[in-house]
Amino acid sequence: MKFTAKRAVVSAVAAGAAVVAIGATVVATAADPVAPEVVVATPAEAGHENEGKYTAGDYVLHVHELNDDGEGMNTAIGPGTTYYSKTLHGAGTWRPTVVKFSAGRDADAPIVFAYPVPAPGRIVDCAASGTEAAPQVRCETKPAR
Repeated sequence: MKFTAKRAVVSAVAAGAAVVAIGATVVATAADPVAPEVVVATPAEAGHENEGKYTAGDYVLHVHELNDDGEGMNTAIGPGTTYYSKTLHGAGTWRPTVVKFSAGRDADAPIVFAYPVPAPGRIVDCAASGTEAAPQVRCETKPAR
């Protein structure tokens, strides 16, 4: 095969595009993206007006309510149980901005899903499904009663 200037340019462009694509994938994977907020009209359950609701699947679900500095509250929820968080909108001067989830017995397990903390007057309702090896978490923002 004869190597020409045109082939050299085409090869260089293709190689450059591959490097950019791989770099973008690495950056996207390394970032901890937060799922977009899903708003529904169903209000919070009576008695839990300003609380977050988290329901575990068939595995231990770790809920991390964190502020912008990564500081916050961590709670482990047993399989098939529901937890209502009274700290969804903060305690004192501390205010969480994101709720992150991990699965399994290890509290430091990788984050599998992240969701923004809604504004005061709204709550978050999250439910886990799937398996510990392939967990799925779905959250919705609801108006407080």
